Amino acid sequence: MKLFPSPRLLVSFFLTLFLPLTTFAWNAVGHMVVANIAYQNLTPQVRAKVDKLVGILNQEYPEMKTFMNIAYWPDALRSQHIETFTHWHYIDNPYLQDGTPAPQDLIDTDNAVWAVNAIKQIVRNNNANEYDRARFLSFMTHLVGDLHQPLHTVALVSAAHPTGDKGGNTYVVKMNNEKVNAHKIWDMGLGAFGGSDSSPERATKLANEIMTTYPQSYFGEAVKKLSTDDWANEGMDNAKRYVYSTPENQAVSTAYIETGKQVAQKQAALAGYRLAGLLNQLLG
Repeated sequence: MKLFPSPRLLVSFFLTLFLPLTTFAWNAVGHMVVANIAYQNLTPQVRAKVDKLVGILNQEYPEMKTFMNIAYWPDALRSQHIETFTHWHYIDNPYLQDGTPAPQDLIDTDNAVWAVNAIKQIVRNNNANEYDRARFLSFMTHLVGDLHQPLHTVALVSAAHPTGDKGGNTYVVKMNNEKVNAHKIWDMGLGAFGGSDSSPERATKLANEIMTTYPQSYFGEAVKKLSTDDWANEGMDNAKRYVYSTPENQAVSTAYIETGKQVAQKQAALAGYRLAGLLNQLLG
């Protein structure tokens, strides 16, 4: 089991991290949608504090101009082979499909649930270095989104995947007559966040459409759940119900794709509302 570094050590690492951002993760749209929804639901006081922290990050990284932009910065680090934070993006809670036992070291200790809880302490600390708070705000924004994508919260363990399917990365299905891993198609929301247009304008349009379809009232009390453990448990339930409903190596149906798009949009809305609630709590 991989041991996790302390937030203090991570702050020290951040001080050495000044890299140009030339490429971004292909699923940036989904993260920008979550950030946009969250931003629209911040209190004016908290929005001003968020804008200040974004401005600080922008001084070092000119591409990071808005709260939506900083939502995909952590994936940009991964694209440049910076592996220090790799385990932060997911938690491999075991889904025991056929009774095959899970490996004892399946769940990394520096997982997404741990990371968000550790980051809270820095973001909320007014005495912490502002540059560190800005960077960790970016990670929090990103990781809250990750925890609402079902395959960032589960690893299927079976005879075919005795060490886990790595969040669907080794679980192959067929889509549009091509073999693809389940994680990839769910990262793009079964097409809801895919396509060649990854502009902030498109993300803003999608965010507004999603909020119209799924306002906070749609989720009832669930929107107030700010526990990362609850989010991970919900992800497991969604993975069992929706992701793995198509057997491996089989073609996903039209109904699977349409349902997946709806689930992705609901989860993006829920992630945005909950991120806003979390930031209003931490920075209010």
